[in-house]
Amino acid sequence: MSLLRRDRRRSLASAIGIATGSVAYLLTLLNFSLDPTRTANALGYASNFFDLQARAFIDGDLNVPMDSLGIEGFRQRGQEFMYFQPWPALIRVPVMLTTNEFDGELTLLFMGLAYILLAVMLTKLVWLVRDMVMEPDLPVGRFEAFSLTILLACLLAGTTLTYNASLPWVYHEVYAWAIPMSVGAMYWMLRSVRDPQFSSIAWMGAFCLGAVCTRTTGGWAMCLGAMAVGAWLVLDREHPERRRFAWAAMAAGAGPVLVGAVINYAKFRHPYMFPLEDQVWSQLNEHRRRALEVNGGTITGLQFFWTSFVAYFRLDGVRFVDYFPFITVPATPAEGIDGAFLDQSYRTGSVSGFMPWLLLLTVASSLMLFRRRMPRDHKMLRIPLVAGVMVSGGVMAYGYIATRYTCDFIPGVMMGGIIATCLINAWLIKHRSLLMIPFIGLAAIATTFSIVANMLIGHTAAANTAGGETLAQYLGRQNTLTPSAQSKLIHQYPARPAFGSGKTDDIAIVGDCEAVYFNTGDRYVPWTLVERRNDTVVATIKPIERARRGRLLLYETLITPPHRVWLITDTKGRARVIIENETGEYAGQWFDVLPPYKVRIGIRDIPEWEYAEVTSTPGGWVGYIRAAQWDREAITHAVDIVTQAQNTWEARTAGVTFAIEPGLPLTLCSKLAETAGIDIDD
Repeated sequence: MSLLRRDRRRSLASAIGIATGSVAYLLTLLNFSLDPTRTANALGYASNFFDLQARAFIDGDLNVPMDSLGIEGFRQRGQEFMYFQPWPALIRVPVMLTTNEFDGELTLLFMGLAYILLAVMLTKLVWLVRDMVMEPDLPVGRFEAFSLTILLACLLAGTTLTYNASLPWVYHEVYAWAIPMSVGAMYWMLRSVRDPQFSSIAWMGAFCLGAVCTRTTGGWAMCLGAMAVGAWLVLDREHPERRRFAWAAMAAGAGPVLVGAVINYAKFRHPYMFPLEDQVWSQLNEHRRRALEVNGGTITGLQFFWTSFVAYFRLDGVRFVDYFPFITVPATPAEGIDGAFLDQSYRTGSVSGFMPWLLLLTVASSLMLFRRRMPRDHKMLRIPLVAGVMVSGGVMAYGYIATRYTCDFIPGVMMGGIIATCLINAWLIKHRSLLMIPFIGLAAIATTFSIVANMLIGHTAAANTAGGETLAQYLGRQNTLTPSAQSKLIHQYPARPAFGSGKTDDIAIVGDCEAVYFNTGDRYVPWTLVERRNDTVVATIKPIERARRGRLLLYETLITPPHRVWLITDTKGRARVIIENETGEYAGQWFDVLPPYKVRIGIRDIPEWEYAEVTSTPGGWVGYIRAAQWDREAITHAVDIVTQAQNTWEARTAGVTFAIEPGLPLTLCSKLAETAGIDIDD
């Protein structure tokens, strides 16, 4: 076979694999929209943290403005710090130096850039391992091209990193960068141990530094791998001349650890720990304080190992349902095992449930690599495999269970998947086995499942996290695609569903379509408001002789302190609407009350903002009142907005009479009620 044809097959396999994975990842990242500035939630919380840190770096500071991080801030020495490592902020600095127009809207873009780095380094790693495993100069045949195309697609889209893309905020961007940093470090480990050069060792050190400066525990694993490269070179009897590179490899591993320790010490006066007792969340959340107390001032330790193991490797860590999205995570959050007191636990998909093919290949690669008699190049593969698996060490001893933490297993299963696929390919080709086609078929089916499954749980996560209109669209899509199955989830409640009632994915219709709630299945906010129909107050303000000024209560939210909406009238035949909250009063503009002397004052809930918009006709927009409040655990819940307009003596003396009308009908609610056969009075 000609060199040109061999290279063409490599290029074609790479291009198709990358294209397939990129389409799936990009669709999930954009949530099937065309909005490149999309954030995980409507308020942009946690999608702006790295932008804030980048601005601080430009000003020469490690600390960020006080109260800018909300519950995630750490208060130290009268300043506020974020615990996330600096790389994702540093990469933003060139943009921040030229414009501030996109502050708070860059997370999606930089997650996309991180994915490009992942695609490049994974492709290089796949072909490097392939050339180490196969016989020298063996051309790429059709079977191998198909196999590696499928493998690349699986690596690039068939992991929970695709789910991770659904939420562009700081918690997920760290993984978007940490995984390509780890893959790059593993690639240069192999380059350095196979043919050591100072340039390749420098690249290995650079990727180890990038990993440490993105996610510390994963970076440490890569640094240990770099040190293992140094140990290999020291002990290499076949090539003693290579020992001069050993100390450079050791430094490539030790240097980033030192840099990370210096950065952490500058913030928290400790080389690697965070003072969780000084986090804002710990001050607000009673359960966090209890978790710190029970676990000796931390939420890490081996007491969480079995809880993490079961949560992340349970075979039933994926759930199949007969309604859209068909594939989802388990219905209930993970529970502590053997008395483990967890800080937080969410409904969590497992590695075996959503990355089964790569996990199976990783187990196979471990069995194949750790045999007694192995070729020298095969033994080299042990170093990055062990380093990749060690990335998950931190999360296995962490008292916080969530699907996003399965991303810590991705470097290990990626390396294991590449090694096993290449070794199996080599054996099948050598023996001209009839198992080639079944192997390709099995890989294709498993890869398709993993890609689709991670896209679907990502789409669900995006809807649940954004809430409001995005969640309403999601439920509408469920209604369109699977109406009969959805009907079993819909129930009518006389009032807002109580905490702990209902089952995961249930949909609650309150009264005659006064509101719609969705059951998330999580213990912290089990019921989330989708949409609500608020009353409209119609005020008739007739001119009367010797009219008096009036201040009449229209609405009140049941929070502490309450937010109120008032109608103000004067002796000149004018009126305006005023909002009262804990910070003062905010008035709409004065307007003349003209025939037929009617003013309509309405409230429109915006659940994704946790506020409701107040407007009047005439008069226009007035402002917002809170429609949610934190409970004693610092978790937000929707609260009722009560219509208080009454025809009191004060109203009559001001020449005002009130009538209450229902607001605009809820389109989604009407459709859901019809699907479930629930009679409602419009």
